[in-house]
Amino acid sequence: MKNTAEAITIQEIIEREWIGTVFHSLVSIKRKALLGMEALARCTAPGEDIPPQELFRMAHEAGCLLELDRLCRKKALEAFAPIHAKNRGLILSLNVDGHAIDTEVARSSYLLHKVKEFGINPNNVLIEIVETRARDTAALAEFVTNCRKNGFLIALDDVGVGHSNLDRIPLLRPDVLKLDRSLVSGVDKHLTRLEVVKSFVQMASRLGALALAEGVERQEDILRLLEVGVDVFQGYYFGRPSRHMPSAEMIGERIEHLAQKFRVHATERFAAQKALYARHDALVYGLCEELGRLGSTGLDQALTGFIDGWDQIECLYVLSAKGVQISGTLCNPAKLRKRKRFIFEPARLGADHSLKEYYLPLRAGLPKFTTQPYISLASGNRCITISAAYKDRDNRSRILCADIDCPD
Repeated sequence: MKNTAEAITIQEIIEREWIGTVFHSLVSIKRKALLGMEALARCTAPGEDIPPQELFRMAHEAGCLLELDRLCRKKALEAFAPIHAKNRGLILSLNVDGHAIDTEVARSSYLLHKVKEFGINPNNVLIEIVETRARDTAALAEFVTNCRKNGFLIALDDVGVGHSNLDRIPLLRPDVLKLDRSLVSGVDKHLTRLEVVKSFVQMASRLGALALAEGVERQEDILRLLEVGVDVFQGYYFGRPSRHMPSAEMIGERIEHLAQKFRVHATERFAAQKALYARHDALVYGLCEELGRLGSTGLDQALTGFIDGWDQIECLYVLSAKGVQISGTLCNPAKLRKRKRFIFEPARLGADHSLKEYYLPLRAGLPKFTTQPYISLASGNRCITISAAYKDRDNRSRILCADIDCPD
């Protein structure tokens, strides 16, 4: 049997236009809608089944990468045109190979002419770029600028994988950040991966962009991603790529199922958080009341007693009104990470906390403040810090800080 290289050449594929298009859904759960479809190229040469990656490798080696790239886009636009004519709200996501972007391509009007030729509004076309494949940053920036001027939307693909250049994100100001499947798969079970996703979602929000999770296959991942602000999804959970427009009925059923699950899940989570915060508040205020009976001595002994009585407390310490630590940092020894003690070390008596997130709100007049979850420098564990103001026996202003275990 002949191998692919002997059976057919990439030049013949391009010349005979043996390229077809399949569509993969882009779905918004919160909007309960199919937003659009990504166009994926497929080889249609008789008797051949050449994967897209192999096609582009062949084209790269043969020096006809741009020709193949343009053919794939032409075929995608041709297939999308009748869909666009019936539904003007849908987005077509088109891939542009970063390797093919040079100064000449950046200044070309080829894509704009093709879009208009097929009667498609540029506002309905999302151009996906894997920025790591672009060799010329200046040409890439010019390409994006010109595309945006012509009304196209811009997406950066495979964000969070490999050696993505994060400095290019604010430079290109994309409309969509596509979070790679390697980052979002199994995110419900991986805290570190979830924190990375959160950072990209926050970045997208600050840039006025949407965060899109690609490669989703599990309901659990989608629900977790919804919690942290991802709204648009793409993956086998919503069906495999097809030459036809996705079934509105099937997509609608999947969306409604997830929406119902998310409502129940979110309601339960908020109720649990409310109850947890109420317990934390009662705990901290109770400790402040007991500390209020003490003067400047006996703090460490009292904090040690509190630690022994409350398993969820990781560390306790007391600050002066100026944010200077006036007690030791009393920690639950069972929660300290011995292997990382050279990195994570409890703050000592006299430490300055005046720039810390849990001190400044109280300095501004709040009676209590609860931080977002973070990794404690005292224990190396994920925790929240609750700080609460109180008066000691001598009527001096003091601040109790409690680091409380936060595993999820």
